[in-house]
Amino acid sequence: MTITYVLQVLQDMEDGKIQDPGYIKDLEWELHKAFRRVRRRVLRLRSRGQYEVGEMDRAKVSAVSGHMEEFTKYCSRIRNFNPKDCEGLPGIETFIHEGFQVDDMIAKADAIADIGTVSSIGFTPMMLGFGILDGVISLPKVEVDNKRFHAMDKEYIAGLIKELKDYQAYVRGLTTKLEEIADKARQEADALNDLHDYFVDGIEDVKAILNEKGEDWNRYSQSEKMQIARAIQVAQLITSLFPHLMDDSTGEVSETSEKNIEKARRALNFRDA
Repeated sequence: MTITYVLQVLQDMEDGKIQDPGYIKDLEWELHKAFRRVRRRVLRLRSRGQYEVGEMDRAKVSAVSGHMEEFTKYCSRIRNFNPKDCEGLPGIETFIHEGFQVDDMIAKADAIADIGTVSSIGFTPMMLGFGILDGVISLPKVEVDNKRFHAMDKEYIAGLIKELKDYQAYVRGLTTKLEEIADKARQEADALNDLHDYFVDGIEDVKAILNEKGEDWNRYSQSEKMQIARAIQVAQLITSLFPHLMDDSTGEVSETSEKNIEKARRALNFRDA
């Protein structure tokens, strides 16, 4: 029997529509099986979420492994950088509007550049994020008393109805949260992996421009300025995805993470490989 069916029977008992407790011969056993199914489902969702969070963390390592330090080294050499020259360049309008936060981005990049000494190959899925979801799977306890149920104890039945409804609401909220964590972690990992590819190419573009034209921004062509601007945009998107996916106070995906993931996805959709 499902919790929903048990609730229907209990409600009919409370309303006087059912006078025979034999509708459910062993309430404790039926609810035990239902709670066991719930726990198994929650554990499956946690495992899936844990896997996706681990893959996301590995994508973070891969995205900056050796690259972020190299990028900041070349980017910081450019003199007279003027973001206004990038106005009208397709695909980075929002970044122009928000302002190219180059100094802020480089500071963040330097803070995470040390991770570049770590090889992503050395990490198995789930290793970096292992245990991060352990604290979100505790389930409420519902005490079941077969004797009071079979005695048609209306006070007990009313209390059990409330407990089971509260249990259902909690579980539905928990499963929704776990599904969202897995989904957003996967989206972030996909975005980071795609950004990584653009980042590697962007670094090569910046390096080639510096070697050919020197370090003065004013000497670059519009096409070269666009290449540098897009490389900076990619680096900025990568650093924006580095904060924790989840809000530590709620255990849910943070609003900031959702916004940054969506921003990265929009930028990637524009580029389309």
